[in-house]
Amino acid sequence: MSASDLARRRSVARKRNPAKTPKTIDYQRIDFDVFSTLLSFYVRSTNLLVSQDLDHHTESLGIAGGTGKISTILLVASNPGLRPSVLAHFIRKDRSAMAKLLWQMEHAGFLEQRVSPAERRARELYLTRKGEALAKRLRQVVKAQDDEFFAMLSARERETLLALLRKVYESYIDMAPIPGD
Repeated sequence: MSASDLARRRSVARKRNPAKTPKTIDYQRIDFDVFSTLLSFYVRSTNLLVSQDLDHHTESLGIAGGTGKISTILLVASNPGLRPSVLAHFIRKDRSAMAKLLWQMEHAGFLEQRVSPAERRARELYLTRKGEALAKRLRQVVKAQDDEFFAMLSARERETLLALLRKVYESYIDMAPIPGD
């Protein structure tokens, strides 16, 4: 990618998600100390940026803000009857955060919890019609947002980054699904 292509893509990204740039110091000469060599710094910072951009894209759908809503809708859509504990495991929510998230999603009319016919004490998650319509729209929105946000990467770079992040995720998540299954 040429320097002018990169500059153009950065300009587009800034217009989509303008930063609150400090005006009182020369912020381009800040020493990042050890952070400049830490993957964790860039992963955390990029997570914040992508989350803010995703919130902007999903605001009109009534699902922006907070974490886990999009994952919940799409994972339940693809796995009707998913148990809350399994969902919580894969989206990294503790029990109380998961309960709050499910309460919000139920009260918004997107999903419902049903008693499992196989195990009466267990609950299963299902989307409502409203939730199914939202899932259909969300798939389009999140794919477009992902393509726009990471536009500075070539197709090969995207594949490599996705493979590396998936590898890290799968090494820490017990029983992570195998891609393509």
